[in-house]
Amino acid sequence: MRRRRFLELGAALAAVPAAASAAAQGSLATTGDRAAQAFDVDFIADGRPLAPGDYAQLLMRLADEGRIRADDYSNGGIVEELEERFAALLGQESAVFVPTGTLANHLAVRRLAGSRGRVLVPADSHLYCDSGDCAQRLSGLNLVPLGAGRPCYDVADLVQAVQRSGEGRVATPVGALVVETPVRRHLDRMVRDEELRAITQFARANDIRTHLDGARIFVQSAHTGTSPADYGRAFDTVYTSLWKCFNAPSGAVLAGAKRFTAGLFHERRMFGGSLPAAWPFAAVALHFVDTFLDEYGRALARSRTLFAALERRGGVRVEHLTDGTHIVRLHLGSLDPVRLRRALAVRGVRVPEGSDGIVLLRINPTLADAPADLETRFLEALAEAA
Repeated sequence: MRRRRFLELGAALAAVPAAASAAAQGSLATTGDRAAQAFDVDFIADGRPLAPGDYAQLLMRLADEGRIRADDYSNGGIVEELEERFAALLGQESAVFVPTGTLANHLAVRRLAGSRGRVLVPADSHLYCDSGDCAQRLSGLNLVPLGAGRPCYDVADLVQAVQRSGEGRVATPVGALVVETPVRRHLDRMVRDEELRAITQFARANDIRTHLDGARIFVQSAHTGTSPADYGRAFDTVYTSLWKCFNAPSGAVLAGAKRFTAGLFHERRMFGGSLPAAWPFAAVALHFVDTFLDEYGRALARSRTLFAALERRGGVRVEHLTDGTHIVRLHLGSLDPVRLRRALAVRGVRVPEGSDGIVLLRINPTLADAPADLETRFLEALAEAA
């Protein structure tokens, strides 16, 4: 990537008015809080919130260091480097960049199921609830939801579903199944390792292909000690997000065996997903991926110190969720959540809006290098919210 060409992009990004960033913060901006990137600690994002100017400066530095090679419609260059890196990290032979996780999940089940178009999915999964029935409407698949109200189905649910599929008047074998973990609609609770093993063992025994929606699988790895590669290689395919943990503006990686990814870029383009230039997404994700687990580990340790100080104060309670990962509930008791949010904002700490006396705090790498007086800032804000 030549510096002269990149200067034009950098100038355009840096020229985005500050007002646009503030407007994007919605109700946060209306309280007089600062834009997200101005906070010392952020309890809303999965990763590090970056403003347009932050992206421009980072990409400029990476370009000056010769670390960006342009791609051609999402093929080659630094995108190929990204695919190779994430394939290794996810325990698979090969990987393909796609612009969104929605498309990654769709392409996975489309290829895995093949002519056996029945796919078993968690009833509360992103693919079933938040993807506009894309697999059904665009690929003719039949998604069968299991385990409603729970983070995931169990093997007993699978046994029943497979029996029903095979014993109908017209046998309709199951082609694939999907597991999502951590589970967004269940506050990023994780499916336990032993449950994942039982599901994948059942699938192999019944000739069912498996896909892991691992948008935040690196977060789960930090909590369990099981590597992303060990999670990924247990499934036929695995997807992870590039923006949730690795701060890219957008993007995802879908990994699997070479026979799975061969020619997949054609289907990516058919669905409008072959971006003419994907190098900005790849460059940012590659910059952050190798430090995420270390930074998140330090952030997790720092959060324990903070939460212990809040508990000692009294009047509030920190609730760690069963099978939880990076989200905790802060119970405010009689404190005013609006006043607390504003008091923290002026002290450089960003938290989401509360509901029913509870604020959801999300642990992320901004805590890894939090200021030494973070506990003092919180305690002062709590006093103002009383």
